[in-house]
Amino acid sequence: MLAKYSIQNYDKATATYSKIRTGILYLTPGDNKCRFYCKGPRCRFCVVPSRSQTVQAIQGLYSTWVTDNILAMARLQPRHFDEFSIIEQFIKNDIKSVFNLQQFGEHAFCGSGNLTSGFSYDPEALMRSGIYYYNFPLPDFEACSVDRLLDIVKVVDFAVSMGKVAIHCHAGHGRTGMVIAAWLMYSGGVSPARAVGLVRSRREAAVQSRDQVETLHKFMLLMQNDGGMIIDSKKYELITQYVAYNQKFISKAEARYYGNVPKIVYVTMNIILNKFYDRVSIDFQKVADTTSRFFVKCERPKKANSLLDEQLLKVQLIDDNLSNVKEWYQKLVDQGLTIATMKGFLEAEDFRDLFRFLDYFFQTSFHQLSFRSEMDSILRDEPQRERARDFAPTFWLLVRCASAMPTKLQSPMSILISRFVN
Repeated sequence: MLAKYSIQNYDKATATYSKIRTGILYLTPGDNKCRFYCKGPRCRFCVVPSRSQTVQAIQGLYSTWVTDNILAMARLQPRHFDEFSIIEQFIKNDIKSVFNLQQFGEHAFCGSGNLTSGFSYDPEALMRSGIYYYNFPLPDFEACSVDRLLDIVKVVDFAVSMGKVAIHCHAGHGRTGMVIAAWLMYSGGVSPARAVGLVRSRREAAVQSRDQVETLHKFMLLMQNDGGMIIDSKKYELITQYVAYNQKFISKAEARYYGNVPKIVYVTMNIILNKFYDRVSIDFQKVADTTSRFFVKCERPKKANSLLDEQLLKVQLIDDNLSNVKEWYQKLVDQGLTIATMKGFLEAEDFRDLFRFLDYFFQTSFHQLSFRSEMDSILRDEPQRERARDFAPTFWLLVRCASAMPTKLQSPMSILISRFVN
């Protein structure tokens, strides 16, 4: 078990709004914020075209590419659709998804006001053109729960894997900046201070209120202490129990890739095989109502395969002293390794370290995966007991990956698999 994480001062982000300004906003009733501070039809964020000629990543729209894949923008207006071909611009820029963080009916007096949709534009117009639309309403200038923020970020992460993403609230500053910063923390393992700094380096006024900053601090603690770690603080009886813990921090769409196998097992096996083959596919398929299988295919062996020494590998990989592995894992956690970021972090590591970490993971995460007396039923593909049925998908994935490995790695891998069964 690793030491409990706490945020150091140098990791903390700061708000752009002062205590006085924040207090005034809190004391101003909802619609009056818009009436008093936004200047109605002259709202500088809703005016079309945007008055800021230097901040128009999309023509006519107050917008900024914060990353190569995520656009922060002000909310859309009807003139964007009628005069600036906004949908065509989105398609040209490979924007596949739009995230709206506004609440229904908010900022009704800004720009051209709101339509019957409750927003300043008709989301149906985007969806009719094949652009995915998501509405996750968040209160303006205020905090949201970290669980709510996590739900949003998981969907953003999945959407980014499918194409570029545009995110907006009213101006594309506070709530938009908070969500983008949270995604940077989730996907890259960076601190709140660094995430907010990266967002503000592209969109200066982003992440405004103290509540939004504090939400990011709590989000970091959630990632580090309350479920975001690959190795939990407790051991599990069943793999499906760990998978349920796992799935809190990955989207439902991503979880379907892994079935009832821990993400770390799938990802580690995939990375190891990719170190020895030019092309690797591990596909999860249902083969019956109650049975699923991973099908592993590797093509074009790399030259590194011929340099392996089987006896040396056994010495290097099969080691009962895992203290060095714990130190290696702690170092990566300190750098930002989590359930969400594991692929990017582990791809750069040596395959020997990945093998040893897999051994460490099983030994520290589970009390007992299966018993030798149950292995016969698993091998015959007729597991009867709950523990055997639970272990079978992970066992078969490991076996199929082992059989696809270079010959000199198969023996050490089989020894590792046998260590998971007593």
